[in-house]
Amino acid sequence: LCTVRLIRGPDVADRILALDTLYINAVALLILLGIRMASTTYFESALLIALMGFVGTVALARYLARGDVID
Repeated sequence: LCTVRLIRGPDVADRILALDTLYINAVALLILLGIRMASTTYFESALLIALMGFVGTVALARYLARGDVID
């Protein structure tokens, strides 16, 4: 459903929220997989995805609010 909202969202804010939800779901799945497989590699990749997703969400929000990302 998030993919549908990402593609057909009525406005850009809905698309950003759908992208944010998709990366949160990916992080949750990687954490569960890391617990199941007992491997720290999954936790490290989940941390990287969470970091990149947060930075991407902030950058997109700043772009929508101001029109540029960097001052």
